Amino acid sequence: MAPIFHLGPYTFFSFGLAIGVGIVCGTLAMQSYFRSHGDQVNIVLFNSVVVPFGFLCARLDSMVFESVPGRWGPGFASRFAHGGLTFFGGFVGAALALMLLMRLYRLPWLRTLDALFCVSLAYGIGRIGCFMSGDGDYGIPSTLPWAVSFPRGVVPTLDRVHPTMLYSTVWEFALFAALWHLSSTQRKTPLRPGVLLGLYLIGTSVGRFVIEFLSRNRTLAFGLTEAQVVSVALFLLGSTIVIFVSMKECEVPALPEAA
Repeated sequence: MAPIFHLGPYTFFSFGLAIGVGIVCGTLAMQSYFRSHGDQVNIVLFNSVVVPFGFLCARLDSMVFESVPGRWGPGFASRFAHGGLTFFGGFVGAALALMLLMRLYRLPWLRTLDALFCVSLAYGIGRIGCFMSGDGDYGIPSTLPWAVSFPRGVVPTLDRVHPTMLYSTVWEFALFAALWHLSSTQRKTPLRPGVLLGLYLIGTSVGRFVIEFLSRNRTLAFGLTEAQVVSVALFLLGSTIVIFVSMKECEVPALPEAA
């Protein structure tokens, strides 16, 4: 694991680098999705609004659930600048910013929100950064052959633990691949707008809920962690979306033919 590495005179933080690569890859995937479906979306504007707002909400969500006395008092700016990030906070922030853009530019709601499944690619890459930095969100001790220790991690441990970050990466990559296949414009029967969004919420929530049983996160309610409680809510939301759009009587819009 290498939380910090050097390339000539330059110093890089592996977590920040992975986040940057993830954002670029996720953005390119979204751009490709929008183009293949004939949606005119300004990707530069998209990034300048959605990404910062996602980071803001990810940091705020992390601070809300930190059990640190006086976290909102003096020194808040410093703690905010160097605090953690949560996936669900970032996802909610990005979704809210995207909905604002859709409102302003009158983009098709469900079709545009479907593109959020590309977040799974960015998140999977970001979790590799968590693994490389050993930032403390690894799992409980394990004797499995692939268990690892983080003696030089940001939050070091000599115990062999579950690399839950990589579990998330594998799950999110598989989810992205499956949904990317389903989003293809070559399908004889295109999916109704909104189905991809619903399936993504179902898929990512199931993966996070299961992996959380191996985490070291404190429980929030009913013996479940914050991430598991949110996962249940997202699963129900995703299921509702899929059922609603599947039952709605409307024609499935024809997709543009691939060039």
